[in-house]
Amino acid sequence: MLRDMGARQARGPARWLFLGGAATLAVSGVWAVWSVRSGGMQAQDVAGVLGLPLGVFGLVVGSAISLSALRLQRASDGLGVALDRLASAVEDVEVAERTHMLGTGAHLIDLHVDVEPRGGGTAPRGWQRLSDVARWYCEAPGRLVVTGPPGAGKTVLAVHLVVRLLAARSVDSLAPVPVRLSIRDLPPAGGRRWWGSRKARGGLERWLVASLVTAYDVDGFAAVELVARRLVIPVLDGLDEMDTEGESERAEQALSALNGYQGLGGSAPLVLTCREERYAELGSQQAWLREATVLRIAGVDADQADAYVQLRSDGRPSPMDAVAGVMRGSAAGPVAGLLSSPFYLGLAFAVYGGSSQGLRPLTEFRSEDELREYLLARCVPTATAAANAAVRQARVSVAQAGTVWSRQREYEAGAVHRWLRGMAGVEGGVASLGNVVGKWITLALSVATGFALVVPVLLVVPDMLAGCFPGGWWEHRSGLGMSWFWVGLLTLGAGVGWMITLCDRGPSRPPERTRQRPARVGERLVAAARRACRTGYGALVPAAATVLGASLAYSDWYGEVPLQGWYALGVVIGGTLPTAFALSEDFVAHTDCRERKGCVVVPVLGWLAGLVLSETDSLAAVSICWAVVAGAGILLRHLGLARSYALAGGAFTCLFVADGGSLRPDGGLTAGAPVGFATVYVLGYFLLGSHRAGDTRDTARRVGQRVEWLHPLGNFLVLTLAGLGGAAELGFAGIVLVATALAILPLIGPLIHALLVLTAFLQRRTPLTPDTFLAWAYHAGLLRIVGGAYQFRHSELQEWLDRNPTPSSR
Repeated sequence: MLRDMGARQARGPARWLFLGGAATLAVSGVWAVWSVRSGGMQAQDVAGVLGLPLGVFGLVVGSAISLSALRLQRASDGLGVALDRLASAVEDVEVAERTHMLGTGAHLIDLHVDVEPRGGGTAPRGWQRLSDVARWYCEAPGRLVVTGPPGAGKTVLAVHLVVRLLAARSVDSLAPVPVRLSIRDLPPAGGRRWWGSRKARGGLERWLVASLVTAYDVDGFAAVELVARRLVIPVLDGLDEMDTEGESERAEQALSALNGYQGLGGSAPLVLTCREERYAELGSQQAWLREATVLRIAGVDADQADAYVQLRSDGRPSPMDAVAGVMRGSAAGPVAGLLSSPFYLGLAFAVYGGSSQGLRPLTEFRSEDELREYLLARCVPTATAAANAAVRQARVSVAQAGTVWSRQREYEAGAVHRWLRGMAGVEGGVASLGNVVGKWITLALSVATGFALVVPVLLVVPDMLAGCFPGGWWEHRSGLGMSWFWVGLLTLGAGVGWMITLCDRGPSRPPERTRQRPARVGERLVAAARRACRTGYGALVPAAATVLGASLAYSDWYGEVPLQGWYALGVVIGGTLPTAFALSEDFVAHTDCRERKGCVVVPVLGWLAGLVLSETDSLAAVSICWAVVAGAGILLRHLGLARSYALAGGAFTCLFVADGGSLRPDGGLTAGAPVGFATVYVLGYFLLGSHRAGDTRDTARRVGQRVEWLHPLGNFLVLTLAGLGGAAELGFAGIVLVATALAILPLIGPLIHALLVLTAFLQRRTPLTPDTFLAWAYHAGLLRIVGGAYQFRHSELQEWLDRNPTPSSR
């Protein structure tokens, strides 16, 4: 239950205090019993010896109870404050969003809607106006489904309802707060095994809590209480966007979760938007939002269009004044058909509302498609011209000195068209910088940048550091070439990691910050100092831990450690590192029977390839063999016979056999590491399949969260042990070489990002300041922010940009 989640947050520190006291008492009791049995203490002395632990235990229990009560009291007192702060944050966001959708003045087209109330509901049936719906829904919020064709104004109505519900809170300060979210971000619910029982994870309520925390900076405990007490009304947009065409699994799961969202009075209030045809398809599959009133938004008629034009033009003559007459005179014509959509009516007013000079009269279009293409072709130039005018006005106006436009620059419409098309991603979103440039180019730039920085530094710095250590330490036990091989392997891996990061990561400036006030100078300095500290920590601490571990190999006690001890250490290192990587990523070992067989067959093929390589002496033959092995791996991956998991197992087996390694306990560290890797590989085969990978990762992450405060220490110890073991293979000089590269590679991220921006600019796909441009496009009304990510304001605009590489000249 969600309240259990809040209770765990409240009693977390108290639980640890209680467990610590209980552990102290248990250890003391065991020690006392052992002392009595061994004759080291008399039975009458036990009470005196245990007096201190018992007293400490009592103090700890009392402190735990007091701390828990204090946290609960503070949370209860702060719940009203948290509700008001949430309402204020939502109001700032949604009022700005309404302005972007409807312009200044918030001119909402009062469309007709067909209302189908739920059985026993109080909502009036039949055709009504949007204003009527907003009035009776704010008086008694319930379950509401808003349907309509694309561009009918479903999202606009959702935003309008949020603003109206917030306005109604002025009468009742304890009224629920509406929060608009994109339902396609809802993760699927599931379960996990925990001590033999099945417990829920994920789901609607936990997602709502996480959204409040991340999007509106609500305290975790307060967010749990707000959702648990149903003081939040979810306004969920875009049910039709959850699945690809022909699928409905996620949407059906979402509707099932929404139907289970109950309150004290029955079904908890919420608002859901979906395209009309899609909702009908789901209904035919017995999936719908139960106990909900359904709205079907109708198109714009001539009277509504005329009223909208009069509002937007303040009653002054406008080239759009003839639209209502055209819609009345030809109800089946292209103007009446296309402009019945609020999106296209608003776009037509933006295009024709100023001056119609140089524009084709609306009466000349012979089909809806022709008019649609004409309006979409002028969407970007019109928005750009309006935004540039706002920027110029803000520069000369004292009143607008602090507005968003005062921080923007002017753009040229052709460049905006080209950049929006180049930055378009999948599902109406904006692509990451790595995907805009291309994955292979991103990989090449990342690896090349890494080598370009690492190699010159390593040619100078290690020799400068040689005099800082005893002369007997400075050696390359496996040769300088092997040390450089590991440096190259580390640099290549870092390049691949940066490529994955840059292809998955969104804009460097979070989109949510676009709708917030700009940070002050002091806040920017603090944020820069924090980033510098994190970067310095990530660069210096791992390198220092590795060198420290290598120095321990030259201490006196190093030679006294038996080979079996180093063997056990190798098992730990060989098992810990791949485990940490597999659990930190959404890693799946196999998804079907073929891939499951591949996890067994590919290591066998790697073993055979290793045998061939071990018998090959010449460099040319070795190169040919490795090329064949790499080609075979790529072919297996392309044919779907093996995933990356099986290929990693095969590559490791091939390297181990080709090197002629040993698995005997007297083989030391290099013999233990393969055993650890093989053990983890076998366990991953059973625990990281497609059906169990999520449960395994969830359990591991829950355990990791419990000991999160130990993570820095654990990372330091792992790197220290890696340096200790690596010194036996590479020598101290080789470890210093690797550690220096380890310190440089985290610093190349900003340089790689700058090179990618420059490359995208030279490809004419983005400007030199993409984050600033995306913020401008949002304020210009070309983009919107959904679920913390940029999206195109309308999917038809993105489709038109995809069809037209260059601006239309018609």
